[in-house]
Amino acid sequence: MMRAKNLLSNLWWSGVLMLCFWVMASKTFGKAPNNTIEALTPKGIKATGYIDLRPSWITKSGNFTTEDTAELGVQLTKNTSLTYMQGFVTNLYNPIGSEMTSGLKPQLDSGAIKTKVDNIWKSDIDGLALSYENRISLPVDQASQDLGMITIILNYIKLSKRVTDNLKFTLSEVVIPMIHKQSGVVSIEGEALANRVFENRVYFIADVQLTDKLSFSMPLMFHQSRTANFRGDAANNASWSFHVWISPELDYALNDHLTLGLAYYNNDSFFTPNLSSAQFGQALESGEFQFVLIASL
Repeated sequence: MMRAKNLLSNLWWSGVLMLCFWVMASKTFGKAPNNTIEALTPKGIKATGYIDLRPSWITKSGNFTTEDTAELGVQLTKNTSLTYMQGFVTNLYNPIGSEMTSGLKPQLDSGAIKTKVDNIWKSDIDGLALSYENRISLPVDQASQDLGMITIILNYIKLSKRVTDNLKFTLSEVVIPMIHKQSGVVSIEGEALANRVFENRVYFIADVQLTDKLSFSMPLMFHQSRTANFRGDAANNASWSFHVWISPELDYALNDHLTLGLAYYNNDSFFTPNLSSAQFGQALESGEFQFVLIASL
C-alpha cells in the first residue's frame, strides 16, 4: 500500500513538472498547443490553468521544501469559472531529518473544486466590485485522511475598492464549515486533538502595481477557529483559537503567461491563540521565504 502511494505521488509530481515545462515552452517559443485545448471545448468556453511552483526556506528549522499548486478548468463566462486546484509538497533538504525523512518525498497536499463568480455587483463610479468564490476541499492528502476529513467548504465574499489604476484594496469574509467523520483523533503518543468544526477568516489585501510588470501584494489575515467537543483531556477541546499572519509577495511578469516572484509568510501567529499577548518575534522567526514561478495557459 505504501509503495502504491509513493508511486502515485511520484507520478503526480512528474506530471505537474511536465505540465509546467509544456506551458513555459509553448509561450516562450511561440507555439500554440493551447489552441488545441480551446478547440476541444464548446464554443464560448475557454480552458484555463496554471502551475505555481514555490521553492521555500523555513527559517526556524532550516528546511528547504517546495509548496506548489496546479489548477485546471474552464472559463464559463467572462465572470464565471469552474476549476480543480491541487496542492503538492516536496522535501528538498532537512538538516535534522533522519534517513526516513530524507529525499524528495513528494506528497499530495489539499485539493479543491473551485467556483468563482466575479463582479456580482459593480460600481465603476466608486471603483467597487463584489465577488464570490467557493472551494470544496477533498481529502486527497494523507493529513486530511488521518483527521477523518469528509470535506471543508470555503465561502469567500470579496469586496474590492480600486483607489487608482495602480492601487486596489480587497476585504474578504470567508465562512468555512468543516465536516469530519469523528470529532477528534489521538496521536501515536496518546495526545488527544479535537478537530475543527468551523472557521471564520477576514482578509485585508492591498495590491499595488508598481510598474507595468512589477506588482506587490500585502495581505493581512485573521482566522477564528472553533473545535469540536471531543475529549476533556484534549488541550483544544471545544474552544476558540485565533491566528494572525501576513503573506507579502513581489511579482514580476515576464509576459502574459510567465511570472517570477518572491514571497514570505509566517507560520506562528503574531498573537497567542487566545489573543492575550503578542509574539511578533516568534512569528517572524517561524516564517518561510519563497521563490515564485507561475506559468499559465
